[in-house]
Amino acid sequence: MWSLDAIRFNIVKEEGNYGEFEFGPLESGFGLTLGTALRRVLLSSIEGVAPIGVYIDGVIYEFSTINGVIEDVEQVILNIKKLVVKLEAIDNTRLIFDAKGEKELTAGDLKHTSEVTVVNPELHLATISSSKGSLSGEVYIKRGKGYKLENEIEKEENFAQTVIPIDAHFSPVVKVNFHVNNMRFEESVDYDGLTVGILTKGSKSPSECLKEAVQILINYSNSFKDLLLGTKSDGTPEEIKKINLQDLNLPERAFNVLKKNKIDKVGELLKYSQRQLLELDKFGQTSLKNVLDALGKLNLTLKE
Repeated sequence: MWSLDAIRFNIVKEEGNYGEFEFGPLESGFGLTLGTALRRVLLSSIEGVAPIGVYIDGVIYEFSTINGVIEDVEQVILNIKKLVVKLEAIDNTRLIFDAKGEKELTAGDLKHTSEVTVVNPELHLATISSSKGSLSGEVYIKRGKGYKLENEIEKEENFAQTVIPIDAHFSPVVKVNFHVNNMRFEESVDYDGLTVGILTKGSKSPSECLKEAVQILINYSNSFKDLLLGTKSDGTPEEIKKINLQDLNLPERAFNVLKKNKIDKVGELLKYSQRQLLELDKFGQTSLKNVLDALGKLNLTLKE
């Protein structure tokens, strides 16, 4: 007899920024139901990073030109919008550019801190056509969800007048498709098989985005359950919360700092945000990455 325990997950393929994933067997009709829900969440609710504004020395308006630069300001901004960036343990930053002389300015020329990774360093930003030309300024980067118009960005950020706000597409997911096919279970072929295809920008892998989407749906389901049953739950099973930190096989440095701060179990660790952990004495970026990797294997994340 079919039950939820019969459902299996299979990675059909995951190469670069594209992945295909299969679930099944599902009860008839649930392929479409779950596929639609996953697609909507993947396209709208996965956290990502995007440029939200740009300052160019000597430029105030978007519709203007820059001496010695082939592209006008509008085209430079369009190029900047294509930046793909990853942030580690920070929510916003600025990328600095300062180019002089005849050259091509690419994303790889942007100066940043160690918490920042530019995923597409080959991206063309502008061309300085004169040996006496120059192009300098800053790109403002922020973590967020969904899509925000420049007027929304301007209201939220309170930029200086010299900073030009730009539309921000935060989602790391470019495209999602799914299809449902008949799948056999025991003697019946009336069950659904769900295959989901995910294309990302490269700042997150397709499997990372899928896990995040599933966790979002779980969180909403748990919230609805709590409202209906009058209970309160953070969505993490009690048996997971009771796991000892030593079972996560953390490096000695990270484990010792957590233990010193009386963080002995997964449930206690989940009460902390990334920022709060980094405030612990002798707990740095490497230790934070070790913790995030260990929790990721359990499909868990730190408090936001």
